Amino acid sequence: MKSYLTLARKELKAQKITSLLILLAVILSSIATTAIGRSIGILQSMRADQASGLNGDRYATFHQLSEEQADALASDPRLYDVGSIINLGNLDLGGSGLTLFLREYCRNALDAYPSIGKIKEGRLPAKAHEIALPEDALRYLGFDGGPGDPITLPLKISLKTDTEPPYEYTAEFVLTGILESSYMGYATGTVDAVAGEGTAASLLPARYYLYSTDFKTKSSDSFQSVVYDLAHKLNLPEDHIQYNWVLLDALGISYDEKEKDGTAGGFPFLMTACVLVGGLILLAAGLVIYNILKVAVTKRIREYGALRAIGGERRQLYRLVAAQLLILCGVGIPVGLLCGVLCAKGILTAAVGLLNPKLFLASSTQALNASIAENSSWTIWPLLVSAAVTLLFAALASFPAARYASHVSPAVAMDGQAIQIKRHRRKHKRVRNFEAYYARLNLKRNRGRTCITILSMVMSITVFVALQSFSSLLDASSAVQEMHLGDYAVTNETIGFPPEAVSALKDQGMVGNLSTTKLSVYQQDEKGTLPVDVDVPLQSWESFQIAGIDSARLSSYAAELSEQDLEDLRSQRACLIKNPIAFVYDGKPVESTNLQVNDRITVNGRQMRVAGIADSPVTINNAGFVNGVQVIVSDSAYDTLTGKTQYSEVYPELLEDADADSFETWLDEWCRENPGSHWLSYRQSDAQLAESFEQIRLLCWGLILFIGLIGVLNIINTVYTNIHTRVNEIGMQRAVGMSTRSLYQTFLWEGAYYGLIASIAGAVCGYLCTIFVGAAATDTLQWTAVPVLPILEAAAVSVAACLAATALPLRGIAKMNIVESILTIE
Repeated sequence: MKSYLTLARKELKAQKITSLLILLAVILSSIATTAIGRSIGILQSMRADQASGLNGDRYATFHQLSEEQADALASDPRLYDVGSIINLGNLDLGGSGLTLFLREYCRNALDAYPSIGKIKEGRLPAKAHEIALPEDALRYLGFDGGPGDPITLPLKISLKTDTEPPYEYTAEFVLTGILESSYMGYATGTVDAVAGEGTAASLLPARYYLYSTDFKTKSSDSFQSVVYDLAHKLNLPEDHIQYNWVLLDALGISYDEKEKDGTAGGFPFLMTACVLVGGLILLAAGLVIYNILKVAVTKRIREYGALRAIGGERRQLYRLVAAQLLILCGVGIPVGLLCGVLCAKGILTAAVGLLNPKLFLASSTQALNASIAENSSWTIWPLLVSAAVTLLFAALASFPAARYASHVSPAVAMDGQAIQIKRHRRKHKRVRNFEAYYARLNLKRNRGRTCITILSMVMSITVFVALQSFSSLLDASSAVQEMHLGDYAVTNETIGFPPEAVSALKDQGMVGNLSTTKLSVYQQDEKGTLPVDVDVPLQSWESFQIAGIDSARLSSYAAELSEQDLEDLRSQRACLIKNPIAFVYDGKPVESTNLQVNDRITVNGRQMRVAGIADSPVTINNAGFVNGVQVIVSDSAYDTLTGKTQYSEVYPELLEDADADSFETWLDEWCRENPGSHWLSYRQSDAQLAESFEQIRLLCWGLILFIGLIGVLNIINTVYTNIHTRVNEIGMQRAVGMSTRSLYQTFLWEGAYYGLIASIAGAVCGYLCTIFVGAAATDTLQWTAVPVLPILEAAAVSVAACLAATALPLRGIAKMNIVESILTIE
């Protein structure tokens, strides 16, 4: 035992096939961890790029700043990418439910909004009174001209918490460019236009000549403290601070507004999902290594017993097994790292090559490649981490085999394994298929090896199922899509829709679901009197509103409602309250009404309990909230309180196979039958948001298929090892008369049993992982839909891999001479 390295090399040479199988497992594990590490980094960068394209490349925005305050932010050393915008006003686009916002972007501020400044025709404005308008806005305005033509816009502008009516004016501009339509703002009812620098100075009174300044902090960890410090120094009210929650959530930056909404606390499900998927991949590879090493050590147990008999110590046998593993890892890990880097790059290139660069907010293929190169810049740390993790799991996988070798008794090992055969109570039954029956006996004969083989396959199946659900977490646009109801918003702000018209819409064959809203807004007259009888004393500036929504939406408007609360809401004994938005005027908080849970409120003679405080108000036509007290009740309770039955806005959701063009033709006719009605489609908005995720989705699928391939190779490796270590047994079976056909069928049945059992167990584990992945998206641990298709795909591939891994090596073994196979060492 003078040189463990020499003896380890000799043993590896003597066990060429076993060594090759272990080496393959190490290489596959290294490839998987390296490719995942690099791909996840690229995916996260792409997710951040997607979030920047959706809502701007900014962390936060300070609104209504003076020029001195905006300059103070630009010169602050803690900030970067600081850009200022001046709002020139807005106008309603006909009856579309959309509002056009005209803004002047100072210097390079427009660079933070890549989805806004895409020119389709002409150029961006460069000087005062030049503007660029989106193509869809021009269509709603009824403008037939082109770049170079004059256009007149009636605009209005007000402050965030204004005590004066909006300032209205009409201005003439020169249209210099037509922007590509960006439907992402449709979810909030906004469309953006760009004005040239100097326009605001020539049109706006000093009262409205204010800046909105975007910025990012150099330190993401101290983001919130920097924001508060800046707001304190600038004497900025809290309601003038806007957080870009889409980008902050994508980057994982903590901010207080999220914690106030109740979405930041609780168990870190997202981190758990990431660790879970990564751990499953490493566990699958570790089980393969363990299985092969355990079989290899068991086959050479006599040699280890002889080493113990001539004076070998336990620690020396530990070192011997460890030296074998280190030699294989020393060869396999560098090869795996190189292959993993190349595979990650290949997956990314293939995914990008399938799509149009414009989907990635890039102007050309060259710009896209530059962005990818920036996101996938090479660094040594992921490779070192991958190598360390692979080596650690390989060492842990080899420990049981090393311990088994070091604790063997010399006498027992040299004498051969003592096997005690226990006969249980036998039941006489007819064997209908001998090969299947014999395969089941083989699985029971060595339960440990069977369990390890199945478990390694289960891990591969679980990873494949879990990764398909995990990809949905990377979509930064999913929260934006949830900001609207249905595929369309159909509105009538004047007389509303009669119930019979809404019933006709609901019964339309292409409509799968219909959500509804009823809304009445009451303002106080000069004497402070409301046209509705209510016992809540309001402030002079507050409105009173009654909103009726369908029962399915009631629970989403307030958190932590009990079943009793929901029953009271449905039976008109309770309501939800949206309190007025607090604001500061002249540096002092303005007093406002503040109702609490379990307070009592009487409206038109009907008393109700406040069951909850609403997180957001009910509005229609993408309009803002008229500040005041809003009572939210069920659809039927609204009719009772107001004496009205008309609906203000409805949201049809089409069936998956519905023809949108045919439905929109029908909807136009329906609106003509209900004067004052108009509709807005969210389908283009959702399609554009889905396209923004397309690059990430394809890269995810490339990664999923690659990990699936690793899993299939692990399954083949495990099953091949299981057969290869039984060459002697196969020779004995053939010597006692088993035919080649029967031999094939027996082992194919074993492979089928492995695949079926692993598929069932993997489906259960995969579903449990899917639950955790769903919790990462909602921060709530709850049952989710069973991913039937991924489970069936994984099961079919696993069974096929098992059968292939059984048939191919068996073909060569069956051709061996019976005597040679019995005497084979390996």
